[in-house]
Amino acid sequence: MRPLRLSVKGFTAFRDEVELDLSDLDLFAITGPTGAGKSSLLDAITYALYGRADRVGRQVAQLVSQGQPQMAVVLEFAVGDRRYRVARRTPANGASRAKLERLEGGAWRDEPADGVREVDDAIERIVGLDYEAFTRSVLLPQGKFQGFLVGDAKERRRILTELLGLELFERLGKRAGELRRAAEADVRAKRGVLEAEYAGASEEAVARAEEALREAEAREERLRAVRERVAGLLDRWRGIEASVGSLASCAEEAREVAAHARRREEELGALAGRLAEAAEAAEARRAEAEAAREEADRAERELRDAERRWGKAPAVAALAAKAEGLERLRAGVEEAEEELRGATERRPALEAARDAAAAELERREAALEEERRALAEAEEELERARHANLAAAVRERVRVGEPCPVCGVLVERLPRGGRPPDLERAQRAAQRAKRAAEEAERARAEADRAAREAEAALRGNDEDVARCERDLRRRREELEAVRAELRAALGGRLPRDPARALRERRERLEELARAVERAREMAAAAERARSEAERHLTEVRGEVDAARAAIEHLPVGGLVERAVAAAGGALPRPELPSLAALPEEPGALAETARALAKGLETFAADLSRLADERRGAERELLAEVREAVEGLLAVPGTLRELAEALDAARGRQAAAVGELRAALDHERGRLAAAARLAEEVGALERRAGVLEALAKELRQDRLIAFLQREALLVLADAATERLAELSEGRYRLAYLGDEFSVIDTWNGEEARSARTLSGGETFLASLALALALSERVASLSVTERARLDSLFLDEGFGTLDPESLETVVEAIERLGSDGKLVGVITHVPELAIRLPVRFEVVKSPRGSRVEVVRG
Repeated sequence: MRPLRLSVKGFTAFRDEVELDLSDLDLFAITGPTGAGKSSLLDAITYALYGRADRVGRQVAQLVSQGQPQMAVVLEFAVGDRRYRVARRTPANGASRAKLERLEGGAWRDEPADGVREVDDAIERIVGLDYEAFTRSVLLPQGKFQGFLVGDAKERRRILTELLGLELFERLGKRAGELRRAAEADVRAKRGVLEAEYAGASEEAVARAEEALREAEAREERLRAVRERVAGLLDRWRGIEASVGSLASCAEEAREVAAHARRREEELGALAGRLAEAAEAAEARRAEAEAAREEADRAERELRDAERRWGKAPAVAALAAKAEGLERLRAGVEEAEEELRGATERRPALEAARDAAAAELERREAALEEERRALAEAEEELERARHANLAAAVRERVRVGEPCPVCGVLVERLPRGGRPPDLERAQRAAQRAKRAAEEAERARAEADRAAREAEAALRGNDEDVARCERDLRRRREELEAVRAELRAALGGRLPRDPARALRERRERLEELARAVERAREMAAAAERARSEAERHLTEVRGEVDAARAAIEHLPVGGLVERAVAAAGGALPRPELPSLAALPEEPGALAETARALAKGLETFAADLSRLADERRGAERELLAEVREAVEGLLAVPGTLRELAEALDAARGRQAAAVGELRAALDHERGRLAAAARLAEEVGALERRAGVLEALAKELRQDRLIAFLQREALLVLADAATERLAELSEGRYRLAYLGDEFSVIDTWNGEEARSARTLSGGETFLASLALALALSERVASLSVTERARLDSLFLDEGFGTLDPESLETVVEAIERLGSDGKLVGVITHVPELAIRLPVRFEVVKSPRGSRVEVVRG
């Protein structure tokens, strides 16, 4: 796993967004003052990957910057040739969210991980390390730098199993156990099949099936020979049977043709009477239709004459309606005249009322003006009284030799004073004047309202007069127009009751129209009756023609020729009427059909008698083959039925032979399958034994423990090279008794636990072991996944002397030159300045920021 880009916001000291681009780096340092947030950048990496940080565990909400609503971290990283991006957000109060993406074709696509737990599981699967292993081998935070060196042995072995992919052998052991159990289950299943399905499989069963097949094949051969003999007899019979069949067929056909002729005879007898009746009815209906058409024409002429004199019925009805409205129009004119007279007579009174209301308004306005002047004088008098009373009150407080309370000037002598007016009397007078003015205002308003109402009433009456005059003119014009129209329609003068005259005309027109409609309906009904009668006549004639055609098309000629040929001269040609020129009249045609039916019935009887005589030959042929058939099947009544029965028996016997052959093959197959199954059971038992032994060898306390121990020995040797350089050859690292020990060459090769080293010595030994692990993990791993492409160190460089520091820097530089990404958090300027890139963390009141320094 190699980080490429880190972005943080709202995370501990980094309130504002900070981004670190690591994509083109191999070596870098993170520097800055204490508390600036250097270690927080490494915490951000573990938070992005695992949702945890060393200082707070899973309580990551404590890392939200003070005063910020949430923190957000985005980390892009590569694993092999694949590139991923993980983003996490945690609010100050609430649940975290996580999202994992992978770069495909230049675009980020969501990985199938929904929720924080799924993202955590996917990260562990992709990186190949859980949080504990990651912080022991890749990112070494403060306080845990020496964890792999002096930590719990069981935890060290677990981390080493993840780093080297040794869980592969655990999976192989589990898989071997699963395969062993599957093999044992197969053994049990196949043994059950042998006992249940192949219990009767034996050589004796095969022999019994072979004997049954031989017997069936012999019966099949006998059936074949008999069928060949019957085939010869059947060929002899077919020559005789052909004439018998033709005679029987012709006899049956002759009877059918005779029956058709009988039916035509009966049909034509009935058609003769129906045809005469249909012709008589058609002639009667034609005469009735002609009379109805003439009556309809007469009624239409009479209606047209009336309409030419009076007009159409709707127009006459409309005039009648207008005539009936004459009285209403006259009454409307009188009503309009009366309304106009009333409006005209009301005007003088309304004018007088308007003038009186205007005079009252003028009087009320004059009175209001007088009351307003009195109110003004009373208010002036009230104001003078108030001023005089205030001056008297001030004068009582003035003393000679003291400042004036109003102007502040020293008083030399007292001013003269008089008796102040009566303030209460002035107030009552002002109130009376105000009430009088308000009452005058109300009276003026009432007079103004009355004046406006009187003026409005006069204007309304004038408008009524104008409206009534217009209405009267309209009604008079309407009455005169109707009178003129009625005079024109009634010959220039109005009768006493024009409405009655017009009603009589309308009723006469309507009566004539009804007569026309009745005549038309009768004519249409007569025409329909005529059409129906002629259609029926045509239908009856068609039935006669159809009967004639049916007789003409009776297959008499061909039938007679076939029958005579089949008889071979044994019968004479029958005497039958000719069908070439049949009569037109139904009665004569019926007589011809009767004669034809009688002749054909006699001919059919002669043909049947001859066919019965020739059928006796088949019984003689059946007697010849009866003895050969006995014991195989019952002899039927005809040779053809015997041949069919033999074919069916041969088919059944062939099926039986096929079934017996299949049964023999089945028994042979069962015997072979049982042998194969027994061999498979033996192979599975041997496989189960091998898998059981393999599962035992792959247990953790055997192969995996051996590989862990060998890897720890190799790491101890590799770390010794680094530690010897860092300690000037004093210490070597050894793996003894499931823990790391140091060999002190300055004290007689004394071996002691690494736990007894001082702080600085522990740092050197832990650093040597971390460098060795980073260099050797790929060669020690059993899978291609286990590569430590990154190493982050956050501890202890300040305890090194200059020579040791130089050695450490050279070792770190070698790691960077091998393609690994190495990051160091340090306060030591000598170390930071040696690395090609520095991320300097700068503190400020707003929050920390990061500046990149190269070279």
